Amino acid sequence: MEIQILNAALIIIFIFNLFLTGLNLYLSNYLLFGLCIFVGVTILSYLYLLRVKRAYKTSFYLASLTTYPILAINFINNDGINGPTFYVFLLVHLLILCIVESRHYLFWSGLNVVFFIGLYYIGLYQEDWIPLNYSTKNEIFIDHTLTYLACIIGVSILVVSLKRFYGIQKGRVKQKTMELIELNKSLKQTSDKKDKIITIISHDLKNPLQSIIQTLELINSGDLSEEDIKYLRKELLKTTRSTYQMMENILEWSSFELKNESVREKKILVKDLIQDTVEILKVIGKQKDITVQINYHKNPMINIETDRLLLIFRNLVQNAIKFTPIGGLVTIDINCKEELLTLSITDNGIGIPPDRLKNIFSQDIKSTYGTEQEKGTGMGLHLCFQSAQKLSGHLNVRSTEGVGSSFKLIIPTGMND
Repeated sequence: MEIQILNAALIIIFIFNLFLTGLNLYLSNYLLFGLCIFVGVTILSYLYLLRVKRAYKTSFYLASLTTYPILAINFINNDGINGPTFYVFLLVHLLILCIVESRHYLFWSGLNVVFFIGLYYIGLYQEDWIPLNYSTKNEIFIDHTLTYLACIIGVSILVVSLKRFYGIQKGRVKQKTMELIELNKSLKQTSDKKDKIITIISHDLKNPLQSIIQTLELINSGDLSEEDIKYLRKELLKTTRSTYQMMENILEWSSFELKNESVREKKILVKDLIQDTVEILKVIGKQKDITVQINYHKNPMINIETDRLLLIFRNLVQNAIKFTPIGGLVTIDINCKEELLTLSITDNGIGIPPDRLKNIFSQDIKSTYGTEQEKGTGMGLHLCFQSAQKLSGHLNVRSTEGVGSSFKLIIPTGMND
């Protein structure tokens, strides 16, 4: 801002000085004409230092310190008190105050006052030191009018520049404030998200792990029958698998949400991609006597981030198994139309309550329980929803409490890219 003010002031003064040079030549005031030539060359040197050499401080202090001696010479040779020099004093002082630091105000104000009082004293009590240059009242009128107008224009330009700069700075501050507010919101969301993860880990992992330890200690005690040990091993496997699935969800969520992983696209047939996962999911379903049935209405070629698709597929099917009672059915339908892959997972489980259904994909992370009290984090569906968006697709759900649920994922196959 200070550099801009100094640059503008020097240019304005240079232009006005050119006008005065011509005026003094016209009035045959050769002494002031020579002074104007000197001032013009001096201003050009200051502009050179400012604009070319980038020596802002040198240019400013030279300009400021030479201004008052030049004004003193002009005062003495331009009719003293009867001349218009004192108009310029206020303009110069205003310019300097706009540029210097506040701790220097006293020095520059004192310098201005000293020169003013000294010159006024000379003009009032040493009149013989000052030659008379005005020959007519018209010359006095013209000189005073032009100098006053120049000062008014200078003050106006300075005020406009300051207001414009203030407006720009205010806009920047407002923009930065909004950016900081958004950043704080984002950081708060991230912090809240991490806090919830820590809470879930401390709660949902502590209890199962403690249960596993107690079960193993009971088995190793030697006080149980073979039938009891067999039952405990079955329960231990169930608890361990549930804990592992929960850990897997947390790690996947952290990987895709808290990190910026690079895109890993792969061209593959859908059946080849999900076949191994389907077999694992069928084994998990058998533990609850749930049938996992898959129908390939079409087997399209895809070229997308297969990790994300598998993440969605695995979570949706595991959720269907989790919330379907013993002896239930989970149906997977694969279809493709107009380069859009459709993946539907339907179950005849317990369904989703209406109040929960409307916020089913929200980031409201909390523990959930399946039909056999299988624990989960509640993060799976939110992760699926976000992953679907990152695959340029969308995830829909229809559910009736007590009847079952149906999730449908629609994403581009990527074969047109």
